[in-house]
Amino acid sequence: MQRLAANRFMAKKDNPLPWSVRQVKDIHEITIEGKARKNWEQWVLLSSDRHWDNPKSNRNLQKRHLQLAKERKAIIVDNGDLFCLMQGRYDPRGNKSAIRPEHNVANYLDKVIDTAADYFAPYGDNFTVCAIGNHEASVSMRCETDITGRFVKAIKERCPTSPIRKGGITGFVRFAFKVGSERYSYLLDYHHGYGGGGPVTKGVIQASRRAVYSDADIVIQGHTHEAWEFPIQRRRVTKNGKITHPVQWHLQIPSYKAHYEGGKANWENLKGFPPKPLGCVWLRFFYAPRSPDGKINSCRVQFERHLDLSEFGA
Repeated sequence: MQRLAANRFMAKKDNPLPWSVRQVKDIHEITIEGKARKNWEQWVLLSSDRHWDNPKSNRNLQKRHLQLAKERKAIIVDNGDLFCLMQGRYDPRGNKSAIRPEHNVANYLDKVIDTAADYFAPYGDNFTVCAIGNHEASVSMRCETDITGRFVKAIKERCPTSPIRKGGITGFVRFAFKVGSERYSYLLDYHHGYGGGGPVTKGVIQASRRAVYSDADIVIQGHTHEAWEFPIQRRRVTKNGKITHPVQWHLQIPSYKAHYEGGKANWENLKGFPPKPLGCVWLRFFYAPRSPDGKINSCRVQFERHLDLSEFGA
């Protein structure tokens, strides 16, 4: 896997392959297949911690990325906390000053889910996995309702062709490519994330812990609203007895919720948290010849961060 510089996009090939989704328990298998052996690409948008219903969620940035996903015919994998949902009657974290006016109604949870489904339905054909975050899990336990399941159902009602599936707090996504007579496979291990991330380490220590027990090619997490990538080199012996050194990439997915509000006595400032990056991570699978005559081929993947740096003076 090769890394791209942040905020720099590859030239478009605009030749994605058709794909389908199948779910077996906590494993989502996305099969991408086509007849063309070259000049194709498949984009994947990895998002996390949208906190869509929070007034500080950057909806303009989300809309730009969602529209780009639609143009690229990208697969969207959301890693949880799509909702904030902290203003319910039984939530001790509730603060009615931190609620959008359209959600300040008696049927609060219903209204948030319905308006979110209206917002994301135009991109229903791109959404494949909608995982659970700690915010959805917390509300489900307090209010005895399946927030993520209800959202997935609402998307399907508005967009019947949507392949969206409910994920877990953790699970796997296998990208299985069938291009001509060739077969390629990449395994993604997702976990919403946990802990505070640490002001210095930014949660990289957790990546090292997960590398001990995860054998996936790509390992992602969110939750801390940070953004980084961390390669871990491994050793493997192939079936043919060849020693290889594949790289396992650990990706920290940022958030769309702005933290910094000047000198206000908000939760983030009281805790001494710094401003956080906003945005998403893109994966790009593409054909790459490994020999000059093109007889030996491979499927490769690149990734890049697409951040909004305006808050940092960029």
